[in-house]
Amino acid sequence: METTGYVSGVKPANVSIPVLGGAERPRAGAVYGYRLRTKPSPNSRSVCKREAAFSLTELVVALAIALILAGIGLPSFLRAYHTYQLTNAAQQVADILRLTRYEAIRLNKPMYCVIQPTGALTYMWADPVSTDSQPAAGQKVILLQSSGNIIASSMPGGLQTAANTGTLTPVGTTGNVKFDARGAVVPTGQLTVAYLANTDTTDPGYRAVILLPAGSIQIWTSDGTGNWQEIR
Repeated sequence: METTGYVSGVKPANVSIPVLGGAERPRAGAVYGYRLRTKPSPNSRSVCKREAAFSLTELVVALAIALILAGIGLPSFLRAYHTYQLTNAAQQVADILRLTRYEAIRLNKPMYCVIQPTGALTYMWADPVSTDSQPAAGQKVILLQSSGNIIASSMPGGLQTAANTGTLTPVGTTGNVKFDARGAVVPTGQLTVAYLANTDTTDPGYRAVILLPAGSIQIWTSDGTGNWQEIR
């Protein structure tokens, strides 16, 4: 450790390196620069290290606060994540229905959106044959899981009133949705709906994909009480 300074008129005894020559005698009123050297305490480094460290009590308190905050925020995070998964599943169902309709128009022939359950999973794909039990190679397929799957019961009512439509025909967990060569739903005039839910928890509510007779699609969301709102 070094200390620098100036003295006026007197050259201190503990000055180790005078700026001016050592042989020069001090003059009255003269200013001399000096550098004072002192030896650091042998325990100074260890004392600094001890002062900069955290005690075990501080670490335990910080960890406890982090765990409390995580416990408060985790349920909200999981609820938001389940909501996203269910909405995403509804959007996938809407997309595969649109694809089937576009394929019917493009190929100028009837097409089917086939719904095929396999255990807890449900496959959906566009197919010119309604009786196929699995998609052919190269066909676009969506896979619905427990985070968002088609249900045939236990859905809340009130969707028909909220959507201001006629009678809605659920697609069920198996079967198909048919489009003619013009892209219209068959049977003509039928209002089709696919209800979706998370089969593990009711937190994210329900989703409904409504297919109108002309082929346009609406996606609706609801809590467990039947408060339906259109989201797209």
